[in-house]
Order: sequence, then structure tokens, then C-alpha cells
Amino acid sequence: MPLLRTFAAAGLMLAAGGPFAAALAAPQVERLRGTIERVEGDAVTIRTRAGTIETVRLGTGTRVAQLAPASLDEVKDGSFIGTAAKAGPKPGDPPVALEVLIFPEALRGAGEGHYPWDRLPDGAASGPVETSMTNGTVKAPEVETSMTNGTVKAPGVETTMTNGTVAGAPGAARSLTVSYKGQSLAVAVPPGTPIVRLEPADRAVLVPGAKVFASAVREGDRLEARSVSVGKDGLTPPM
Repeated sequence: MPLLRTFAAAGLMLAAGGPFAAALAAPQVERLRGTIERVEGDAVTIRTRAGTIETVRLGTGTRVAQLAPASLDEVKDGSFIGTAAKAGPKPGDPPVALEVLIFPEALRGAGEGHYPWDRLPDGAASGPVETSMTNGTVKAPEVETSMTNGTVKAPGVETTMTNGTVAGAPGAARSLTVSYKGQSLAVAVPPGTPIVRLEPADRAVLVPGAKVFASAVREGDRLEARSVSVGKDGLTPPM
């Protein structure tokens, strides 16, 4: 009888959307970064950066892709991107990108939003830092213009006029405004920030020695991969 009451209470909590229901509804997602050690059938074994060994199962819905080097010039108005960023150096400063991922059009909307991410290595700090992830659409910035009118000081002196866009001082961080779900966020992108492009691929790219970033759901002692992204030509995924 007590057992029946326990199941009845659980049923009520599920119906009411209580904590028990939330726990069941939210699978535990893990992000793995490392190197493929072996591939056996539908299983990929990864040695993570932390030195642990994890085996992830590949299902029919697992997305496999490659990450190729790209440049910030490829990010246009309307591009859909993801960027992991750390807090700005001072309160009120925009977050600073640690990487930028350019999504293909077919994956527009994937993971849209702004949410906590993982601790990532930061070359400007002594160790990993807390980061956030923002996936959204890049909005074209409002641009400032300058005009220079030369003054004729003597007959025959030629003058020039320059109308153009102020793009920022050489070596300065560029700013991306990313819109998502009715909100927007400005992100500073310093020179040297890794920029990568996500490209469709098949399981043939999953080979020992490949550097990977995998998103998987843990169910008991099993990890089921949602996606596996392989660095192209030895690239280490920056996210």
C-alpha cells in the first residue's frame, strides 16, 4: 500500500509539473572535448582534455559535422552564429568572445538563446574562465562616418574630400550585435579570436586521432551523442 501511494504521489507530481517531473523531463547534457581513441561500430571512444575516457553511442539522430577555419569577414548581416564569451574586463563592458562559430543556413536557429556555458581556456588569464554561450543572428551595426573637406588656400591648390566608414583602429576588437528571441547582445571580438565554420559531414570523419567536440545525453552509465563535431585537418574545436 505505501508503494502504491508513492506511485500515486509521483503521478500527481508529473501531472502538476513538479520537481520530479522536471527531473525526468530534463536529460543531463554533457559536453566532451578531446581526441578520438577508437571507433567501433556505433560507438566512439574519446580521451577528454581532462584525461578521462568516455564512450559515446551514435544514434540515427546524431549529427556529425566538421569545423573548418574561417575569418570574421565571413560573418555578415543575417549570419547565424554561436559565440562562447567571458565577462568584460570592467562592469558594464560587453562580454568578450573566446570563439565564434558560423552555422550553415540549414542549422539556423540551433540552440538559439543566451545561457551559461562551460569553463574554457583563456589565453589572457592564468586558467579557465566561466563563459556564456549566445546563439543568434548578427545584426548589421549602425556605422559612424567621417567627412574631411580640404580647404583651398591658394589658387591652383587641389583639394580632396573623403567620405567613409570608421571601422575602428587597427588591432582593436570588433563588435558583433547578436539578436535572439527578441533580445540582443553586443559581443566584443578581439583580434586572434578563433573563428570556425560548421560544415556537414558523415561518420567517415570520425577516425582515431581526430580532435572533437561532442554533445551527449547521459542515461545511467551510457552517453548518447546528439552531435559530434570534428576539427578539420587537425583543428582543435575552440568551443
